[in-house]
Amino acid sequence: MFGSLKKKLKSAIEKVSKKLSEEKPEPVPEIKEEAVPEKKEEIIEEKPVEETKKEEKAVKKEEVKEKPVEEEIEPEEKEEIKEEKKEEEEPEEVKEPEKEEIEEEEKKEEKPEPEKEEISEAVKEEKEEVKKEAPIIVEEKEEVREEIKEEKPEKVSRLGRLKKGLVEKFVKKVKEKSLTESDIEDVVKELQVVLLENDVAFSVVEKICDDLKKDLVGKSVGRSKIEGAIKESLKKAMLDVMSQEKIDIEERIEKKYSETKEPLLIIFLGFNGTGKTTNLCKLAYRLKKHKPVLAAGDTFRTASIEQLEEHAKRLGIEIVKHKYGADSAAVIFDAVKHAKATGSKLVLADTAGRSHSNVNLMDELKKVCRVNKPDMKMLVLDSVTGNDIYDQSRLFNEAVGVDAMILTKADVYEKGGAALSASYTIEKPILFLGTGQEYEDLKEFMPEEIVNSLLE
Repeated sequence: MFGSLKKKLKSAIEKVSKKLSEEKPEPVPEIKEEAVPEKKEEIIEEKPVEETKKEEKAVKKEEVKEKPVEEEIEPEEKEEIKEEKKEEEEPEEVKEPEKEEIEEEEKKEEKPEPEKEEISEAVKEEKEEVKKEAPIIVEEKEEVREEIKEEKPEKVSRLGRLKKGLVEKFVKKVKEKSLTESDIEDVVKELQVVLLENDVAFSVVEKICDDLKKDLVGKSVGRSKIEGAIKESLKKAMLDVMSQEKIDIEERIEKKYSETKEPLLIIFLGFNGTGKTTNLCKLAYRLKKHKPVLAAGDTFRTASIEQLEEHAKRLGIEIVKHKYGADSAAVIFDAVKHAKATGSKLVLADTAGRSHSNVNLMDELKKVCRVNKPDMKMLVLDSVTGNDIYDQSRLFNEAVGVDAMILTKADVYEKGGAALSASYTIEKPILFLGTGQEYEDLKEFMPEEIVNSLLE
């Protein structure tokens, strides 16, 4: 089932993903490491400890130099003292004017002593200031050194981070591929050809490709995972096209009967030879517990009534029929009345096949629906029809309003595009797939299962 589409999708995806994964990554531009300019901090150069010691020595030398001044003054004082002593020893012949001169000289000699004291005090103050400043200079110097030491690792870490970032960027470019619009165009071109070759309507192809672009452009994918990413994105797009609101027929049957005590009426319609009668009987077999009644509404085709009678006998269920050429709407109306009378919960009505382009036949179908007001209108489509499914589903839906679909001959249909086109065109669910000639060969349509099998 859908083998051709599956095969071609697989080869197209593999071809494109291989091409993308083998693309050489663009070389990362070399970034020269520029020397980081050192911040010249305005630091007042403080003299180191050694220089402070030298200063102390210089101060001491100055003190030493100053001492001779004191010594120079001392010998003069000594001589004066000696002279004074001599004068004292001398008899009191010394005149009074001389005494006055001596006293004046003594006063003059006594004046240098305060200078000595001032000099020694200044020296002491300088020493104390030097001692106080020295540890501050050391501390400040140590702080400056610590700041410089702290700054160096920062510079190293910045360079390290830059190198690490460049390496990671290069490794990412080698391992991963950032999908651009031009890359996706390659995927889209391949995909468009594959889908159109496999009976997918052009509008559906455009929808799938647009969704694929939106999902993949700008996406960063590992080079070994490109194929998987394309498949995953395509899966989403295809499911979006096929996934419609599901209809639970059994739930509807029970709901209507419990509320109104009337049977649920399902009318089968479609093109000639699509398999309406056969698939009607398959559904009757599937819902046999609800005691279905068959209505032979196809009064035009030769042997259509006999065909339905034979199926009813095999299934052991009742059938309501009229003569050939009778009004199809009347046959179905009688079948509904009979089902009410017998307590049946379901009526399955057959109708003649008709071309969707034949206005008179489509008007007759409108009358059947208008008279009987069916609960569901089931469109039966032949999968092998190809792209004409698009027009069939659209025109039948416009004429009477389709509720759900059955795709027949799916077991021999290799292309698979019909399922995508029909569901998207009228936005109605496909309920079943006809997969053979036996009554059991009516498979519930599961979009995820179909898409997974196509892309596995």
